[in-house]
Amino acid sequence: MPITSEVRGLGRLCLVAGAALALAACANNIPAPTEQVTLSDNIIRNAETAGAVEYSPVELNMAREKLEAARRQMQDENNAEARRLAEQAEVDARLAELRSRTQTTKEAVAAVQASIDTLRRELNARPTS
Repeated sequence: MPITSEVRGLGRLCLVAGAALALAACANNIPAPTEQVTLSDNIIRNAETAGAVEYSPVELNMAREKLEAARRQMQDENNAEARRLAEQAEVDARLAELRSRTQTTKEAVAAVQASIDTLRRELNARPTS
């Protein structure tokens, strides 16, 4: 019996459908990203401690919103999307923390520089003996 192009096309269609089903099955087997959510939550707290509320509020709020969205996706058992959002929350929180620490460091450097300038003025104002 000769294999017609219709049979070949049907075979390819079955192969594609099987692959799609396998991918869907794999997608549903993704475990809930509870560790990633916990990690992102901790990093958000670190960013808050570093002063992100004051120095990097946009990134901090983005991290918070993405983490909440990740939690909602976990409740709906969309674990792949939950993981993606939790990872994005982690990145946003790390950026907020780094910006805050950078700004804090710049302020400390400025304070030290001001002290040095004051000392120089005082030394220069002393009468020479």
